[in-house]
Amino acid sequence: MKNMKKIIAFLLSFLFALSIGLLAEASDEQEMNRKMGYFDNTRTVLLLSPRVRGNGGEAASYVNREMKQIFRYPYYRTLDTMGYEGTVSPSDLPRLAEESGADIVVMPVIQWQQWIFHRFLFDDGDAIVQTRAMVDIYSYKKTDGTVRDDRGTYFATEDEGTVRNVYILDDIMKEVYKTFPYRRVPTDVSKSLTGETEDKTPKAVMKG
Repeated sequence: MKNMKKIIAFLLSFLFALSIGLLAEASDEQEMNRKMGYFDNTRTVLLLSPRVRGNGGEAASYVNREMKQIFRYPYYRTLDTMGYEGTVSPSDLPRLAEESGADIVVMPVIQWQQWIFHRFLFDDGDAIVQTRAMVDIYSYKKTDGTVRDDRGTYFATEDEGTVRNVYILDDIMKEVYKTFPYRRVPTDVSKSLTGETEDKTPKAVMKG
C-alpha cells in the first residue's frame, strides 16, 4: 500500500512538473514571438506553390503573388516548403500539417486553357479566344480538421483584342475571396491576435 502511494505521488509530481515545463515553453515561445514582432497567436503557414493543369504559367505567377501578399509577416509565419513540393493532392494537406508543424497549409490548383481561332475559314478579322479557367485554393487548418476548397471560375468566348488575362484573374480571385477565410489582417481569429482566439471562418465545402 505504501509503495502504491509512493508511485501515485511520483506520478502526480511528474505530471505537475511536466505541465509547468509546457507552460514555461509556451511562455518562452510567446516571448520570442514578441521580440521578433509577431503576435501571440501568429500562425505558421505552409504555403505550397500553385499546381497547374494546362497553359497557366501566367495564372500561377498571379495566384502565387496573391497568396504571398496575404500570408506574410507579422500576422503569419511562412515555413520553408523544401521537401513538400512533390506530387501532393488536397487529401495530403493534413499529413503535411503534421509533418511540417504548420497551423495552416495552403495549396492553389489552377486549371487554365485558352484556344485561339477564327469564326470562319480564311477569315482575316480578329481572332476569337475561348478561355476556360478554374482556380481552387485548398486549405487545411489544424483547429478545423477539414480540408476546404474556395473556388473561382471563368468561362467565356471573346474577341482576341478584348482579352486581358490579368482582368480574368482579377475576376476569378474576387470570387475566391468571397469565401476564402484568410486576409492580410486575419478575420478568422480575434483581431488583437493576443489572448484566446475566436474562430470566425466562413464555411465552405469540398467541391468535386
